[in-house]
Amino acid sequence: MLSTMFSGCIEQPAEEVEVEVPQEVVAGLGRDAGGVYGGAHHHPPLTRLFEMLVTTGFESEVVPQLATSWEVSDDGLTWTFYLRKGVYFHDGTPFNAEAAKFALEMHNIRRPGHLGPIASLTAIDGYTLQIIHTEPFAPLLHQLTWPLFSMASLAAFDEKGVIVNPIGTGPFKEEEWIPGERLVLVRNEDYWGGTPKLERITLMHIPDDITRAMSLEAGEIAMIIDVGGVPPEYVKVLENNPEIDVLTKPITTVRYLIFNNQRPPFDDVKVRQAVQWGIDQESIVKFGLEGIGVPLGSIVAPAVVEWNNPDIMVKYNVGMAKQLLNEAGWADTDGDGILDKNGEEFRVVLVISPCWPAPTLAEIIQGQLREIGIIVEIQVLEHGAWRDAIRAGEHDMTIHALSFIGPHNALYRSFHSEGDLNLGRGTFFNNSRVNELAELGKVTMNHDERRQIYLEVQEIIAEESPVVPIFGEVMINAVRDDIRGYKLHPWFVVNWEDIYVASEQ
Repeated sequence: MLSTMFSGCIEQPAEEVEVEVPQEVVAGLGRDAGGVYGGAHHHPPLTRLFEMLVTTGFESEVVPQLATSWEVSDDGLTWTFYLRKGVYFHDGTPFNAEAAKFALEMHNIRRPGHLGPIASLTAIDGYTLQIIHTEPFAPLLHQLTWPLFSMASLAAFDEKGVIVNPIGTGPFKEEEWIPGERLVLVRNEDYWGGTPKLERITLMHIPDDITRAMSLEAGEIAMIIDVGGVPPEYVKVLENNPEIDVLTKPITTVRYLIFNNQRPPFDDVKVRQAVQWGIDQESIVKFGLEGIGVPLGSIVAPAVVEWNNPDIMVKYNVGMAKQLLNEAGWADTDGDGILDKNGEEFRVVLVISPCWPAPTLAEIIQGQLREIGIIVEIQVLEHGAWRDAIRAGEHDMTIHALSFIGPHNALYRSFHSEGDLNLGRGTFFNNSRVNELAELGKVTMNHDERRQIYLEVQEIIAEESPVVPIFGEVMINAVRDDIRGYKLHPWFVVNWEDIYVASEQ
């Protein structure tokens, strides 16, 4: 390109003009961020279309969002929330106590019981919401941080309580959603928290881990977000690229092995304990995750300091595993290296989805259990078929993830005999003491007493081994070097309102 033009006159030095960088970002992630909770209820932490009354802070604590403060009565029955003023939904209608009341009523239709035994929901005045329970429900605050309970406009819901129109209060709103391909967001100019710097965000669904990472290297996307965003084996490649910053943070998610506790061989506690002793978490993290993960004893992630039981130690001892199996009646009677009992070899089926990190974990666990005489067949099913199979109990073991939304949500739902995750994820665990403690945890309003209850639940889980914690997840994301302001969150909330594209230096 010619820098000088001859026109018969002396050239004058050109003034430097600062060129504004378009505030648009394309981010890649391994799932479709749209419709995650049904209908058009796009994933609130990833899209920031929706907000809740309260949310999870950067230290996994409950913090205000659309409620600025709250109080609970001495008897634990009445919760009063004082709401933020000057907030509007994306359709221009005001957020107030009546709107919050309507949203919670709709959510309670679709998911009854998750907000406790509600006797009444009342808009006391324009910005005061009152929830009265028939008995104390201590988990309410944590439950309200759950993105399921997003505040949405009256026009957002259908009669079944499903959000079918993505009309929230967040810093961004939907421009376009092509399911399975992309979700395009545009800036909410009237956001109560101030106008975001970014004007447009495109969330690209890129299911393949390596393709996602290569797209970042090629500059086709500017960010990789979400849990499981960057595969551990690709971290060093990205770190060696001077135009890319790799970000990591321990989060509230635990990956764990689930036993089908209602059928042999894992209806025997000694067999479950043996498998737990036979799994080497340190090796899994070192070789399967490139060292990016946290071995753990409890099913509650170490990142959740307030509720994790730090006294539960990681278990690994091949000798102990073999001893427990022998006590359970399993022995290698023919010297072929495979345990048998009553003429049957110890063979089990590990049913998994193809999603990261299940295939990697399954292969390592398969090898580790072979060392103690157990043959593991790995069966990989498409995600929907996998969910149906484990719900129906058509598995011996499976691998799942548990993201912490309060101790009730994590422990009652996963380990109470009637817990929806206990049944829906094919654990089928039934322990009378756990049931008793889980029920007590719901109605105990004193924080310290409640904490002791859930510490004991974790101790029982560690002893009875209905599941085996594998590792606490460290989220790996990556951004191009012109992206500023991104701060990783333990519940993978993206702080889109703070992110911007920097000018070239």
